[in-house]
Amino acid sequence: MSPLSSGETDTAAGPLRRAMETIRSLRAQVDGLRAGRRIAVVGTGLRAPGGIADREAYWRALEAGRDLTGDVPEQRRRAFPGGWDELPARGGYLEDVLGFDAKFFGISPREARSMDPQHRLLLEVVWEAFEDAAIPPASVAASTGVFVGITGQDHRLWAPGEPSSFWLTGNGHCFAAGRIAYALGLEGPAVAIDTACSSSLVAVHTAGRALIAGDCDIAVAGGVNLVLAPRSTAEIERTQALSPDGRCRPFDARANGFVRGEGCGVVVLKRLADAERDGDRILGVIEATGVNQDGRSSGFTAPNVLAQTRLIASVLAAAELTAADIGYLEAHGTGTPLGDPIELEAARAALGSPGRTWHVGSVKANLGHAESAAGVLGLIKALLCLRKRRIPRQAGFETLNPRIDLGDSGLTVPTETVPWEASAGRYAAVSSFGMSGTNAHAVLSSPDAPPPRPMPGAAVSGFLVSAHTEPALRALAARYAAWLSGRTDVDHADDADYAAFAYTATHGRTRLDHAVWIKADDPQEARRALTALADGAEDPRLRFLDPAEDAPEGVAGRAVVSLPGYPWERVAHSVRALGD
Repeated sequence: MSPLSSGETDTAAGPLRRAMETIRSLRAQVDGLRAGRRIAVVGTGLRAPGGIADREAYWRALEAGRDLTGDVPEQRRRAFPGGWDELPARGGYLEDVLGFDAKFFGISPREARSMDPQHRLLLEVVWEAFEDAAIPPASVAASTGVFVGITGQDHRLWAPGEPSSFWLTGNGHCFAAGRIAYALGLEGPAVAIDTACSSSLVAVHTAGRALIAGDCDIAVAGGVNLVLAPRSTAEIERTQALSPDGRCRPFDARANGFVRGEGCGVVVLKRLADAERDGDRILGVIEATGVNQDGRSSGFTAPNVLAQTRLIASVLAAAELTAADIGYLEAHGTGTPLGDPIELEAARAALGSPGRTWHVGSVKANLGHAESAAGVLGLIKALLCLRKRRIPRQAGFETLNPRIDLGDSGLTVPTETVPWEASAGRYAAVSSFGMSGTNAHAVLSSPDAPPPRPMPGAAVSGFLVSAHTEPALRALAARYAAWLSGRTDVDHADDADYAAFAYTATHGRTRLDHAVWIKADDPQEARRALTALADGAEDPRLRFLDPAEDAPEGVAGRAVVSLPGYPWERVAHSVRALGD
């Protein structure tokens, strides 16, 4: 080839090369922007009917298709004698809502009695979510925000005569978020949100926006709902939204309304890049969220199919995904004859794509409609589906509502727990629609990389156990011992799991007043020492630490594992004398 022809080739290749470099640079910028708006879920806390207090118990109930609804607890009936008798009061209830560990949070019994049990429940579940994330609140207090969805005001009806000086701060919605920030010393934004049924998912959306804007570096977001008085149930009954036979059957031909439900759900959120940098265990990734309004629909509380379709499409576009990427939709799905067909019409329009099978479900069939906590409980369910790569059967579903037309969308209601096939799309979506007309939607994915783990054979010299009181210390030791017994075979212990246990127990939990350093090189030795501590027996491996005494390091390298939660020492606090 002549020098001239070679030069012509170089001349032609130069602009092409520069163009390709520009494209690569732009793609990198886009990837950077996308990474900057992706949010990691690094911890959860939850309470649901049936005594559910952690993710694994929640998953077992979902996978089994359990109906966790029942009659109004006697505790609630005694507070309003005869008040529930003529109401469709079957629902998903927490058994005990008056018990609270006030001393742990530095709250006097007199103040605790005036506090809405919803506020008290939030305090405990937020603490549990931080523990699940292995992040002591004090270590991130200056940069942590609180975003709480809360609607119910039933506790105001418990007031006997003149209110106490604590009644105002114990019952206003804004104080639910403010008290969490106060109790834990959190200095980021603290916001209470009420959009009715969509409150908690709107709270998650708002928290994500605050993280992206830099208003905080960590956010706790979620919602709570307790049915504490019959009046609110009577009010909802007047709208004809409640099921007369006390069963919530989303998408089913027998659907005739919802049943009320209780619960609390909280997620700990960080910017994805920060979570990866910090070595957090990432439970899932929020790719995008959105919020809109029904506007002038056919009625003030009636859903708007066009608004729902636009919202889903806009969140999908923000996540830079297509309809075929969504393999599972955790729907609002309240089991009303009108609402379910409208919601699935919108889902089909925004997400339907022929030639594939994808699934829809609603946890309200299991729990009832948890209202201001419903969205976040649905989000945690979707995270579990992503993590397990399975989709649980839809409880109470037999025959599709004849008003629902799925067409060739590929949308399916699972009648048994099924594997999440790769062909269905690897992302999950969550919808939550408020009676106020405010709608929320989120798209979730699995984490890009597995969580960090210590190398097998990582050296462990011991770990810390601490609690607010000595009885709680012994109870926690018993829980840890049981966890170790169930986690590893005595003869074939997993060193990496034990190192993660030691790290989480030592560095992922707040150091409290009563602390013990347990010197144990392996899980078998640790279990024996923990059993001795739980029994109040002496053991040379136990070293009781003074409050000012530092604990040894124990294990190097952050690795997080889910451990049993704090053993609350609850005492009943009520403004009403309920008798025996």
